[in-house]
Amino acid sequence: MTFDLAAQYLPGMSISDFERSFRARFPHMASTLWLSRPGRNEVLGPMFAEPNEFESDSTGRGDSYRQAHQQSMVKAVGVAQLLELASGESSAAGLPPDYLLLDVLGGDGTVARAASQLPNWSSPRQWILTGDLSGQMIRQALAYELPAVRLAAQFLLCRDETFGGVLFAYGSHHIPVHQRIASYADAFRVLRPGGRLVVHDFEIGAPTANWFETVVDTYSPNGHKYTHFSRAELEAGMAAAGFADIAVKPIYDPIVVHARDAHDARLGILNYLSDSYGLTCDEQDAGSTVDWVEDQVAKCIQYGSYGLEQFGSIVSSPVRDSGTLSVFETADGWVGEFPRTALVGVGRKD
Repeated sequence: MTFDLAAQYLPGMSISDFERSFRARFPHMASTLWLSRPGRNEVLGPMFAEPNEFESDSTGRGDSYRQAHQQSMVKAVGVAQLLELASGESSAAGLPPDYLLLDVLGGDGTVARAASQLPNWSSPRQWILTGDLSGQMIRQALAYELPAVRLAAQFLLCRDETFGGVLFAYGSHHIPVHQRIASYADAFRVLRPGGRLVVHDFEIGAPTANWFETVVDTYSPNGHKYTHFSRAELEAGMAAAGFADIAVKPIYDPIVVHARDAHDARLGILNYLSDSYGLTCDEQDAGSTVDWVEDQVAKCIQYGSYGLEQFGSIVSSPVRDSGTLSVFETADGWVGEFPRTALVGVGRKD
């Protein structure tokens, strides 16, 4: 099957129409794009032609995922840490006036939308460019009035040395293992000297990877036949791509839902998990879907011996006590928290 990028770069939009629209809407980012990059059709054409699980629920879980991520702050704890690692700053106020971040696996702009609502990272200047392989994800990001471009991690449609930071997060395992070093190398190309690459995923053998391999692979429409990361692979891959001062470490990256009462907090977190991963329960005696999801969480996510104490006060005490999904009351209302730890590699371009 062939895919003509010139005629249909996004659903219903040619690449020339996209470029004109982008330049008109986001002129301060227009110079970062390299939509005519040589090899574009040969590399991206087959990738765009392949069915993508994030286009719609008919191809996987795209509609459900976008429904779940209307709540852009569910990953805010992790997003705040990733922005700090990518920029080397503790807030947007410390960023250089021309600093730009490329969020390569950005979906419908979850990171950019969360940043706009985080007190430390909100800014009147749009400084995050969202990228994704899915045309429908980019259409939704643009509908949110976010600068966004359809691309692949392996072939960035961006010019050399245009970004202060590049982020691979919330989907790095979708990059085939044999293409990861090439993806890091393309990130190296688009970074300015001194810029940072941050690669985020879940560690092989850890409880979160267990959730993907046991529950998501079994009950999501497209399964989850993806390889997560080891510390050694992540560090070696970034070094092979040319990065220096590489550090690999865990971060606490929970899913958090705020609600008016305990019932809504529980439903919020379980509905998020069900929608985000497209989970379908086919067991007739399982009761409600949310009860079934909660049961799967209890089986797969057990942090009691996983060292949550290393993250200090960033982990809510009810989660530290239970070691699993928790619903609890705070001064600002009720919270549902699904504990996750992620593995993050950070490297600098000399």
